[in-house]
Amino acid sequence: MAAEVSSTRHLRHFDVSEELEEIRKALKAKPASRTMTDAGAAAKPKPLLKVRGTDFKIAKLENNVPTVVFRDIVKVNLDEDTVRSLRTQNRHISEGLDWDKERAKVCYRRQAQNHLECYPMLKVSTELYNRLIKASYVYVGLQRCPVWDQFPLIQCSRCSRFGHSKRYCKKVFDKCGHSGRAQSATPGAQRTPKCINCIKAGWEDTVHGTFSSECGARHKWNELARSKV
Repeated sequence: MAAEVSSTRHLRHFDVSEELEEIRKALKAKPASRTMTDAGAAAKPKPLLKVRGTDFKIAKLENNVPTVVFRDIVKVNLDEDTVRSLRTQNRHISEGLDWDKERAKVCYRRQAQNHLECYPMLKVSTELYNRLIKASYVYVGLQRCPVWDQFPLIQCSRCSRFGHSKRYCKKVFDKCGHSGRAQSATPGAQRTPKCINCIKAGWEDTVHGTFSSECGARHKWNELARSKV
């Protein structure tokens, strides 16, 4: 359109309307820049990501929350019954807690070996998590069930490193979790435990297995896995 308008400049001696000049000015004019304040940016609607016809809303990433597992729960117990039992049947855990601030929600259930039982996974608040792990059991209905920590840290059983599983490990030989040597080495050649992760990290205490709960490198990676995003 701009080319057509500019090409009509030689037609000024004809009866050309004044609107032609207004159109030229409108095409050459630049829109005025508008500064948006923080309040205006927050009130602006969130954009949508369109991938193959599907719309995804951009949501704010939530902080990580601790997760625990209730073992061997009978399936007839609903998720609401499991959460309610924490308040009503477990005074050794719920005493002194402000349930208006505490959080306990069943995320999903895992199938147990017994087809009549399941393993509910619960996201709980930090204070409730500490009490559940310290008690190590809860009462749900007529059952006394063990409470396990749903450990978010992934450690490879082949190379003993953190952050990946054996399925995605690039190493060829399995390493002993006790001595850190390759499994192809002569058995019994080194009976003293040695943690290869603590040696690599430069820790002084290395006389323990790579899967030991006393491992300093394991505690460090555990804090990173549980840290807030």
